[in-house]
Amino acid sequence: MDPPFEDVAVLKWRGEERERLTVPLCRKHLGRLKEAGAKGKETKGWFYKVGWW
Repeated sequence: MDPPFEDVAVLKWRGEERERLTVPLCRKHLGRLKEAGAKGKETKGWFYKVGWW
């Protein structure tokens, strides 16, 4: 992973389980999350999206 680019508010969820995080993301991973949009990006059974909505 590249050096952190920006601290980003991220929603992590699986079913009804939700967690709000602030994580440092590099450009590559931030771009992937933004590209996934409202549906989020799945990683190891968890979905992630930018924002806490």
